[in-house]
Amino acid sequence: MARLLYTIGDPVTLLSMKRRALVTVMAMAVAVGVSAETPVVSLSESIDAALANGFDNKILQATLDVSRAQYAETVSKNALGLAGTAAAGYNYPFGNSAVEISKSSYLSSTSTATQGVLVGLGLNGPLTSIALSALPWSPPVGSGDNTSLVGISATQVLWNGYPGGTGQATVDLGLLSLQGAELSTQTSRLSLVYRVKQAYFTMFAAQENLTVTQQILAKQNALLDQLTTVYKLKQASDVDLKTAQINAQSAAIDVKTAEHTLRQARIQLSILMGRPLDAQYDVTAPDVPAVPASTLSDAIATALSQRPDIKQLELSRKSVAVNIALAQGQATPTISVTGGINQAFDWDLQTAWYANAGVKISLPILDAGAAQNLVIAGQKQDQAYALQEQQLRATITAAIQNDWEALDLANQRVELARLTAENDDLLVEVYKIQAQNGTASEQDLLTASVNAASAHTAYVQAQSNAKLAVLQLLNDMGY
Repeated sequence: MARLLYTIGDPVTLLSMKRRALVTVMAMAVAVGVSAETPVVSLSESIDAALANGFDNKILQATLDVSRAQYAETVSKNALGLAGTAAAGYNYPFGNSAVEISKSSYLSSTSTATQGVLVGLGLNGPLTSIALSALPWSPPVGSGDNTSLVGISATQVLWNGYPGGTGQATVDLGLLSLQGAELSTQTSRLSLVYRVKQAYFTMFAAQENLTVTQQILAKQNALLDQLTTVYKLKQASDVDLKTAQINAQSAAIDVKTAEHTLRQARIQLSILMGRPLDAQYDVTAPDVPAVPASTLSDAIATALSQRPDIKQLELSRKSVAVNIALAQGQATPTISVTGGINQAFDWDLQTAWYANAGVKISLPILDAGAAQNLVIAGQKQDQAYALQEQQLRATITAAIQNDWEALDLANQRVELARLTAENDDLLVEVYKIQAQNGTASEQDLLTASVNAASAHTAYVQAQSNAKLAVLQLLNDMGY
């Protein structure tokens, strides 16, 4: 009689099965309709949305813009600046008129600009300054005529311890700082894209898992219907029926759990994309990105040349080199030259020319070892950065090796999970035939169906883990 398990049932049970089948068909039709209306988002669209609308990238870009503005300010301070001046004044001598103020002293310098009207134009830079001055009118001092004066002077620092001067050192440090900010932004943006990919792959796995759990629920419900029929024919025990009911209820809970997991995965992806938390959409099957290396050694070499954090340490060492050069420059002389020429004439057109030139050398004699201590501190810092770089390279090498092996194991687990799922499906069919022939119990069939369900769920998870393993490897390689 056991062979009648899948062929005979009482009319009530058959009607119940027909109704359940009808409900299932209607639910599938509704699901198809909803799916047809639900927008579908691709992986590239998710990444573009996160970079365009997500808060993370907006914050990164705003922070980088601040660094660029600060560097532009530093460059501006080190550039030539043009400034104008104007002044007016009058000197009134009193006392013994026999003591006459020397006009030659007055004419030889623009410092007497307060006697009359003075206008000037100055071009100033970190190492160079040029001043053009004019005294259109100056009243006589004592006896004499009204006087005018024009002149130009220049000062040039030839050397002050750093090529281009300390202002250029500030610009160099500012550029290195900006490059560091750009690298930091690149690192954070790569991390953001990695998190988007993770969230996308996780949501796709949740979609796949929901589909599988729904299929499992349909199979467990069908098996429950069959066991109910057999139970009414007194061909199955109470334990068999209870087990089938438990399996169907467990499958229903798994479907609700899968729906919850999918809903949370969609919310996490929506946050990264800048979408509303209640946005409804599906994701398409993502293409697994190719690993740009054929061997482990190639992957390690690529990572060591690609990783932004190694480049960041290299920038730090360059900044230390600038600071060391500045400290060494403090112990060297500062050399500057000056020169100028002035023309003075009274209003009777009598003219006089005055020229001047000079050299200035400032030599530090005693600084209590301050400059040398700065040099030593810079050298120690460079050594620390060198050690950090060695440690980072070793850490990256270990991480790539771990990721490479983990990916290989993940791919093997995918194949194993696929074979296990196929084998468990075959076992279900075998136990169905054996149950019909009376050579297997209903418990054997129920156990096989649960094992097959678990195998398919494990297969979906194994595929997701393999894809995430690829992402982890690429992320550690600097992609």
